[in-house]
Amino acid sequence: MLHIQVPEILKAHKQLSTEDLSFVYYNEHAPAGRHLISFNQYAVSFILSGQKELYRGAECQTFNERDAVLIPRGNAVIAERKLKTEKYSSLVIFFAPKLAEDFLSQYISKQNKTEYGTPNGSTESFLQFRQTPYCNEYTNALIHLIEMQVPVQPILLYHKLEELFLIMLETCPAQFFKIFSSSGGNDDNKLRQVVENNLLNNLTLTELAFLSNRSLAKFKRDFEKEYHISPGKYIRERKLDIAKHSINEGQPVNNISALLGYDNISNFISAFKKKFGQTPQGYRSRLEI
Repeated sequence: MLHIQVPEILKAHKQLSTEDLSFVYYNEHAPAGRHLISFNQYAVSFILSGQKELYRGAECQTFNERDAVLIPRGNAVIAERKLKTEKYSSLVIFFAPKLAEDFLSQYISKQNKTEYGTPNGSTESFLQFRQTPYCNEYTNALIHLIEMQVPVQPILLYHKLEELFLIMLETCPAQFFKIFSSSGGNDDNKLRQVVENNLLNNLTLTELAFLSNRSLAKFKRDFEKEYHISPGKYIRERKLDIAKHSINEGQPVNNISALLGYDNISNFISAFKKKFGQTPQGYRSRLEI
């Protein structure tokens, strides 16, 4: 049986748990930075207030209040923000994949499986759905139990998880089925996908390595083998090429600099001039001749 490992940032928060299932009420008044989290289980996060930013593989998605997301096993980079709210809060449910697999074998007939399609070997990055009024009642009841630290028998917690599965099966049946039926993807092209899809997300090399399921040293070795250039230099060069294209489209230099993650515009101007032999404004002036 797989033992649930709740991520370190959640361990201090109130929860109800069994060996392979955990309900965590996460409240944070000052969420800090991005976190590298390796899930040994699946998780469903109901965003109650604030905003969650999720990077997984080559995908990136922002989830707002009243969104919910099912996150499969694997590495993810996650950031939470409280925005204009007093705090960031969410109800996060961690569970062993076998619990979902057993549920599907019980509730989905062979005819349903045919309707949902045959898994193609690819792995879904995540499953997003909106919280309905029924979801609100579901999360409120669990939060009340967690906050009051009411003793709950494991069998009742399993029934609450099954209720969640039924919600997702009703809301997005094909995607839910695919996530738990896929055989998993391979990492052969994940490095290139992770790098190219995150060029404008300003992730560190450590974060990019984590998302591609590599150590930083192996990421650098594999990157140079794939691209024949160091990752830092490649990313800088690609960003400047994007900047040139953006200037061609008439975008303001200040906006371009901010989009590419430069701390101040003077650093951007200096880098642009070093690569193209003229400042962004000089390049734009030549286009207007």
